[in-house]
Amino acid sequence: MTNAIDTVIFDLDGTLADSQPAALGATIQALSHFDIASTEAELREVFGGGARKLLYHFLERDLGAEKADQLLEQAVKLRSSLQLELNSQVVLLPGVKELLAMLKDNNYRVALATMSSRAVAESVLAHQGIEGYFDSVLAIDDVTAGKPDPEILVKTVERLGGEVLRSVYVGDSSHDLEASVNLGMPFLLLDSGIYVRGDARQKLREQAGQNGFPIVGFDGLLTIVDAVRGYEA
Repeated sequence: MTNAIDTVIFDLDGTLADSQPAALGATIQALSHFDIASTEAELREVFGGGARKLLYHFLERDLGAEKADQLLEQAVKLRSSLQLELNSQVVLLPGVKELLAMLKDNNYRVALATMSSRAVAESVLAHQGIEGYFDSVLAIDDVTAGKPDPEILVKTVERLGGEVLRSVYVGDSSHDLEASVNLGMPFLLLDSGIYVRGDARQKLREQAGQNGFPIVGFDGLLTIVDAVRGYEA
């Protein structure tokens, strides 16, 4: 028998919640403040590494590296404030509350490791009434390197006093998968199709399959409990 999983760590955007109106809308609005036009399709191509990485990509693309360096912090703060205003539009994926309750009932530790800001993450959890399910919440504010660097997973495990091989990360993007692989942590792909679409989605599924990671569909969140148990067999 392999090490028994006792900790389940979740990504937020696209994994537990459909935050497109807030996350993508706030980014588009923030960039427009600097006369930068962007589309949802363009954002999805680079989404997942945190606001700084996302915004810098477009600032540098249109204004150059020097100007991007000067404006980045202003852009990050603007996007965060805009996203907080739009957080009431965020909705949980079907079955999220039931899934979290099942995990807690089965004595799993549950954590959140997201590249959203702490203010945004805590706002979403509170608005949806699920903050009490989490034993730990870490956000981009708590790390120096965004995913696919595994720093946020390392810190989550340390905070909980757990072990990498007894933890599983549940995410929806290549950044999530690569962070797990880089750390050697078990991974489960939530194939929601919210942010990752088209060829990128197919490639992500192939990556998960090649690594032997379970894949759960948008409408199958409750099967995550069985998938986690499968790691223990």
